[in-house]
Amino acid sequence: MIHEFPSETLHVRQGFFKKAIIQRVCVFVLIISAFAVRLYHIDRPPFDFAALRQYQSAHIARGNYFESLRSLPEWRRNVAELNMKRMGLLLEPRILENLTVSGYRILGGEHLWIPRVLSSLFWLIGGIFLYVTAQKIASSEAALFSTAFYLFLPFSILASRSFQPDPLMVMFLLFSIFMIVNFYKRPSSLKLISAAIVSALAMLVKPYSLFFIFGTFVSLGIYKHGVRKALFSIQMLIYFMVSITPTCIYYVYGILTNVGYLNELAQGSFLPHLILRSYFWKEWFVRIGNVIGYIPFAGALIGLFTIKQGFSKALLSGLWIGYIIFGLFFTMHIHTHNYYHLPFIPVIALSLGPVGVWIVNFLYRHWKIAILSVLALAGVAGVMVTQVDLEKFVSKNKNNLKTVANFIGINRDFKKFITDDFESEVQMAKEIGEIVGHSTNTVLLTPYFGRTIAYNGELSGLPWPKQSSLRERRERGLRPLGKDELFNPGYLTIRTHGNYIKYTPDFFIVTDFNEFEAQKDLKDFLNTNFPVIAQSKDYLIYDLRMMSETNR
Repeated sequence: MIHEFPSETLHVRQGFFKKAIIQRVCVFVLIISAFAVRLYHIDRPPFDFAALRQYQSAHIARGNYFESLRSLPEWRRNVAELNMKRMGLLLEPRILENLTVSGYRILGGEHLWIPRVLSSLFWLIGGIFLYVTAQKIASSEAALFSTAFYLFLPFSILASRSFQPDPLMVMFLLFSIFMIVNFYKRPSSLKLISAAIVSALAMLVKPYSLFFIFGTFVSLGIYKHGVRKALFSIQMLIYFMVSITPTCIYYVYGILTNVGYLNELAQGSFLPHLILRSYFWKEWFVRIGNVIGYIPFAGALIGLFTIKQGFSKALLSGLWIGYIIFGLFFTMHIHTHNYYHLPFIPVIALSLGPVGVWIVNFLYRHWKIAILSVLALAGVAGVMVTQVDLEKFVSKNKNNLKTVANFIGINRDFKKFITDDFESEVQMAKEIGEIVGHSTNTVLLTPYFGRTIAYNGELSGLPWPKQSSLRERRERGLRPLGKDELFNPGYLTIRTHGNYIKYTPDFFIVTDFNEFEAQKDLKDFLNTNFPVIAQSKDYLIYDLRMMSETNR
């Protein structure tokens, strides 16, 4: 075998795991179990992961779906259409959103579990491609370990059932890697074109997958043919042109139709000066802990550096280099957005497989120590449950527990997946929608930039900037507007789609009270000029209609 671990295969195997039928049964059990886990409360509102991004897609799907429902009240269609427009231009085609609308029509209703089930299926199909790829570069046992890690990592459970294009992208990314490996194992023109077409789909779904895909193709090409022959070969040219062309066409069209917004998004992604800031690297490392866990990350590094030179080394090296280059291009997102690390999960899984098999072997050889350790941990846990006030213990050791979670790979949002039902958030939004008469002319200072309130309350409006938004603008070298520019007796100045506009809303809705208290100028302006029409422990609503009447 090509790895330096003392024994790559299980001692208990004795040919058992070499049987194809046993391997397939194991993979089948893993896939079915992973799907069952993801179905847990799949019909709950999607607050458990990246609610901002999920509700963006939900608004787009609703807007498209409501267009064809003539039986709906006119106001509902108007609100949905306006919210869809206010989501702005997406960086990627609306593939999942269109599939979701088709699901709504087939099942006769707007069910947000439909896209979440689709995303889960995409992730599981990706797991099959990961397994067959891992078999080609390691062993069947390592492939099973890699697949199990990919499927059951807590962050992957959360993220893989979200209403966003990333799970679909990861599926095509893993399909692309499998096709590239097949091409380099036994080259042919058909395999080259097939690999390029699948890679084109991955890049079209989410363009940053190109870093991992090109990293794989170039690295394996250099391993097989050398630097000069690989980089300047006709194969490289054909693969590059076929795979990148659809994405280029899509974005050229986007630039021609909406130059300002695409430029704004590009400027917000690549901020090269961040590379010189220490907090950039610190936060990047924190994101790795949140997504992967430091122990699995260290194990994957061991797997990468202990593997012998060869095809497998070239493949893993290309994926790791692709991830690093990706992070240096998307400097803003790599240290602030957890889900931008999703394609790194299969990279870790492939690197971790042989290490995992070695650990299982070690535990098998020292099974007595392993059993005693488990019993000791169970005893400690039992004592804590019976003798310790767990709520007080957790509250007192919150930071330490977060550190432990980062080390072992349990994302802090995983508790939402297990416990929360989010019904209170939905009911609050519906109540606010009734109070403002489902207005399409509001300002929202709420979590997730108002998208969850707008969706569940069926109202529309523009988000008021938060302190984090202002810090981001300073990071990008842009001057935030001053108090005199933001507040005016006749209008408010709101930034939308990269531009500032003068906006005369009917209502100002506050549910993020910490943010409201932090923005003293805003609070003073609203309290001085406008009455409160509704107030509770969850929300505060100002009536700004006198402002609108002044400007009519």
